[in-house]
Amino acid sequence: MATKMKEGAIYCAKCDSEMRNVLLPTYEYVEGHLLSNVPAYKCPGCGNVFFTEDQAADMEQRTKALVESTFGFQRKITVTGRSLAVTIPQELASHMRLSKGSTVKITPITSGLMIRKVKA
Repeated sequence: MATKMKEGAIYCAKCDSEMRNVLLPTYEYVEGHLLSNVPAYKCPGCGNVFFTEDQAADMEQRTKALVESTFGFQRKITVTGRSLAVTIPQELASHMRLSKGSTVKITPITSGLMIRKVKA
């Protein structure tokens, strides 16, 4: 069944459906750096997401700005009981809304560790 293609439209590489211009609420262009309100094309058929060259360049620039503005701290690993421990500075805990009893998930990534707050 041949589909009449519209000039200038973007079609899904997986299912040949015409992709729709959408705004993704969040998208992680670089691991650990979540962007919000990201323009993209999404297939209504299979859900495949596509970015134009301009959209990708915008995400790269936004991620670079986010990385530059993100603050971090160095900490030494200590021992508590039979476990290793890393303390979190109060400034970072406040920024991430962490308090005693909060749960975090620690995930190994290529460049080290990623720590994310687990939603209650």
